[in-house]
Amino acid sequence: MHSSVPLNQPLANGHAPRAMDPMRTASPLGQRQRSVLSRGFTVLELLLVLSVMAIIAAGALPQVLSLLSDRRLVRGSRIVREEMLQTRIDAMRQGRTLIMDAELETGTLRVRPYQSLADAVNAIDQTGSQEALLTGSDQGMIATVDMDEPTPEEIELPEEVTIESINVVSAARALEVQQTISQTSSGQSSSPILFYADGTTSTASVTLAHPTHGQITIKLRGVTGDVTLGEVEGSDQ
Repeated sequence: MHSSVPLNQPLANGHAPRAMDPMRTASPLGQRQRSVLSRGFTVLELLLVLSVMAIIAAGALPQVLSLLSDRRLVRGSRIVREEMLQTRIDAMRQGRTLIMDAELETGTLRVRPYQSLADAVNAIDQTGSQEALLTGSDQGMIATVDMDEPTPEEIELPEEVTIESINVVSAARALEVQQTISQTSSGQSSSPILFYADGTTSTASVTLAHPTHGQITIKLRGVTGDVTLGEVEGSDQ
C-alpha cells in the first residue's frame, strides 16, 4: 500500500511541491505561433507598404494641388471682400472719400484717401499742412492748401493670385475723382472704386486670376455696399 503526502505538508527536504509551469507544458504549435507574432514586419513587407503609399500619393497629388490653388483664389476673394467692407466703414468714420484701386496683373490692392479742398475742411483727421476755410459776414478767405500725396495702404493677395481686372460703372458723382486720378495714374492702373462718407460706393467688380486654376469675381453693389463672391471658373484641371 502506497502512502501519499498531502500537498500542504512539507516534504522531508523542507520544500513544498511546485505547481506545473504552463509555459513548460506548451505544445510546439503554440511556440511557433508566438514566434511568428513576435517576429513583426519583414523588410520586404515594409517596402511593399511604402510602394503602395507612394502610388496612392502620386495619384492624389494633382488633385491636392488643384484644391490648394482653388483655395488661394477663394482666400484672395475673401481678402478683397473684407477690405471693401472695412474701407466703406472707414470712409464713413473719417467723413471723406476713400479710393481702392490696383496695378493690374499684380497681387496688390491699394487704399488711400481722395484729397480735395472739401477734405481739408471736413475731414476729422486734419493735418498741420492743411488750412481751414475762413468765412465771415463781410469777408471770406480761402487759404492755400498744401497737401502731401498720402501713402496708400497696400493689401497683398495670396501667392500667384493676381488682379486681372477692375470694372467700375460710370456715375456723374465720380467724374471729378476719376479725372483727377487719371492725370496722375500709370497706364496699368485700374479704374478707382470710390467709397463715400454717406456709406454708398461705386458699383464695381474685381476679377482675380490664377495662372492655371481659373478666376473668381467679387461684386460690389454701390447703393448698399453689399459684397458678393462668385464661383471659381475656367480651371484647366
